[in-house]
Amino acid sequence: MNLQPRYWLAVGALVGSLGLISGCAGDPPDPRIKFTERINEHLATAYQPAHNETSGWDAIWQLGQQSVDVTWLAPVTQGRVPLIIYLPGLGEGASGGVVWRNAWAQAGYAVLSVQGHAYDKSIFSSRQALDGDFRGLASSDYTAAALRDRLSTLQEVLTEVRKRAAKGDAQLAAIDWSQVVVAGFDVGAQTAEALAGALEPGTTSGVAIEPKAVLLLSPYVEAGARREVFAQMSAPVLSMTGQEDEDPFNWVSSYRQRQVLGESVTVPGSVQLELDKATHKTLSGTALFNRPEKKADKGSDASGGASKGRGHKHGAKSGGGSHGPMGEPAPDPKQVAAIQAIGVAFLDSRIKHNAAATEWLQKGAPGWLGGAGSLK
Repeated sequence: MNLQPRYWLAVGALVGSLGLISGCAGDPPDPRIKFTERINEHLATAYQPAHNETSGWDAIWQLGQQSVDVTWLAPVTQGRVPLIIYLPGLGEGASGGVVWRNAWAQAGYAVLSVQGHAYDKSIFSSRQALDGDFRGLASSDYTAAALRDRLSTLQEVLTEVRKRAAKGDAQLAAIDWSQVVVAGFDVGAQTAEALAGALEPGTTSGVAIEPKAVLLLSPYVEAGARREVFAQMSAPVLSMTGQEDEDPFNWVSSYRQRQVLGESVTVPGSVQLELDKATHKTLSGTALFNRPEKKADKGSDASGGASKGRGHKHGAKSGGGSHGPMGEPAPDPKQVAAIQAIGVAFLDSRIKHNAAATEWLQKGAPGWLGGAGSLK
């Protein structure tokens, strides 16, 4: 088992992925530099995956009548690579989950992130958001109809990917379609669950893939969900949630509701990671730490605009101060390291059949987690 102390990520790469830009003269010290160092200290004692250089791009594809945000990140290699389809959370673009996507790509996986315009940050410009009715806004985005819409969009994107590969796009042509993983956060987790078979009997996702593994960050479980639905999932599942996983839209009432999924999955090799302090925002892997405020920044909202004292009536949390985005506490480095280390070890174990990854998950990870969480 390879546990030699070495960083997973070059400090500069992780600094870039978290938006860690050193301050100008006169600015307060940037605590995110120390934050990154502490993450790397934890990762140095965890499972050590392969480390690859990566390249990627961001694009907006016009598919029929809709615009779709698409982001590609993959190892620089001449060989074929497994594909992770990443589905971001509600209110995020395809750039969401950047910390996790960087780690997966560096470990040797191509990552295709997809988000339709109807579910990206534009939702915060809606009348409901401006009126502070975030629960009402979310209520329409988790419906069966919205799920079908996201699945249809994904199928269109995958069809386009295959077309571009056939026309000579070398990066897309390198995808190994026999080794596909679906991963998602928040509303994206709901879509990923459906792709893996968590659907009502007699229905299908309509997407032409057969995932070999499923990775869920803050899994979606509706109130009163039947456990038998999750027992239908067809591939090993890594489900990650925890005691501080509070939905900012107040749509999922408790992290215990999310635990139902991990407790219901029956596929051998499935794992549930229950974290002690990881917030919903931490699990997103997006903009994990805000830059310290300058005096001119005070009174600003999470998007950088002037605060108007509205928009927080029904649950969405504001940013500011030494807290993370949306008013959550600053992220815990061990929690971030745990999501990253266990996520990559799970992928390497289930997709690459790496014996060291499997051994670490079974024997090393529980002790390494310590009081940060538990594996079940």
